[in-house]
This record gives sequence, C-alpha cells and structure tokens, in this order.
Amino acid sequence: MRSLPVLIISFALCTGVFAQETISRNSVTPSDLSGWINYLASDQMKGRLNGSPEMDEAAGWISARFKEYGVQSFTEWPDYFQPYEAESRGNIVNEKNVIGYIPGIDPALKDEYIILTAHFDHIGIRASVEGDSIYNGADDNAAGTCTLIGIAKALKMNGIKPGRGIIFAAVSGEEIGLRGSRYLVKNLPVPVESLYANLNFEMIGHSEYLGPGKYYMTGTELSNLDDLINDYSQDRNISLIDTIQMASRLFYMSDNAAFARISVSDG
Repeated sequence: MRSLPVLIISFALCTGVFAQETISRNSVTPSDLSGWINYLASDQMKGRLNGSPEMDEAAGWISARFKEYGVQSFTEWPDYFQPYEAESRGNIVNEKNVIGYIPGIDPALKDEYIILTAHFDHIGIRASVEGDSIYNGADDNAAGTCTLIGIAKALKMNGIKPGRGIIFAAVSGEEIGLRGSRYLVKNLPVPVESLYANLNFEMIGHSEYLGPGKYYMTGTELSNLDDLINDYSQDRNISLIDTIQMASRLFYMSDNAAFARISVSDG
C-alpha cells in the first residue's frame, strides 16, 4: 500500500528523525491502513457526504482512533469536534472538524506546532456507474485521513515524543470549497505565529500512475521540504517525483491552501 512509505516519511518529518532509522515498520502495517481505509470507504458510509449522518459516524470513528493512539483533545473541544456551519448545494449543513494534538517536549520548540491535515469528506451518492452509485472516496481521501491516524499510532508504538507539538486535524468540507480548513485557520487552537509547518495528505492511496515506492508533493517551491525528504529517502527505495503536471494548481485545490494563504496575507 502506497500510504506506508508516505506515512514513514511523514513520521520522520514530524519527529525530526533523519539521521537514523528509529521507526519500527511493524508499528503500523499495511493491514492496519487497509482496514481503516476499507471502513471509511465502505458502502455503509455512503460516500461521506457533508452534512450526512455518515459524516457524523466517520468523525466519531476518527476521534476514537485519535484517543486510542495518544492524541489529546484541546480544552475548547474536549470531544475533538470543532463544529461549524457551511453551505452545500444551497443548504446550510452542520459539520465538524476532528482536532487533537500531541504536545512537544523540547523546551526551545514545544511552543511551535506542526499541523497535519487531511479531509475526510467525499461526494456521497451520485449518478450510477456500472450499477454502483456510491462514490466511496478511498483515495479521496480516506487514505489521507488514515495516514494521520497511522502517524499517531507510530508515535505511540515507538514511544517517541516530538520536540514540537503536533496538531492532528481531520477536516470536513473540502469538497464544498475547503470549508473545514478555512474555518480552522480562522479559529486555530494555538496562536497563528506558533505554526511551524502544515503537511496536508491528499489522495495518496494509489500507485498506478507513479509506480511503487514513488510519491509526489505540491508546493515544493514554497519550502525546502522536498530537499529534506530527498535526503531522508536515500537508500530507502523511495523517491520523490517532481514532474507532476498541474502541481501548482493542485496545491491550491486542497486544504493546504488555507494555511498557505495565512503566510501570504501575513507577509
């Protein structure tokens, strides 16, 4: 499963572990990831349409996994749920983001935060294709959501405490205009100046286009993250592809755009 190398790289980025291999590959297995994804993308979830009962069910399941794997809730959202209203198809729907954190332990860095995001909504039930009208959204974006859960589990199973705090944000409303991430950016649980980086996981669950062990990033022109990943990836049979068409456009179509606009507007 392609999510596994992405998860391992992300784990290293979050903990600052680049020089040595400290990650047990058995702490999060392909079976873990496929099981989680199969649940979120199952027919019973009916495509996770914003405002649906299935989105409430998905949010509850994600919050339970966060709690299970040591992600703490913020005081203002003790159940991990950040509620908001958004317009969808001409109607106002009630939605929620699922948010928690793992505190940092480095005295010099603990007041800075890396925020990890992935949207868990999809587009629900639409026109039938070959007799199937449920748009399950396994790649878009159950895979990204389950990467958040996998990182939390890996941190717990490896007994590693990050230097900086890590915020885990499974956001809704992406399919109706990045509503969840835009709301989160305006209602952050920490001061905006304390945000060190945002890593967003979007449609990472397939390998047909890139091939095994390969992955890509958008927004590489905005940071040195690709250089860090290339350094980490050496001798690990994984590599970064930097020739994806429309990469710049894709960057502004996903939830990371809400965070990028903070830095643009704030200078």
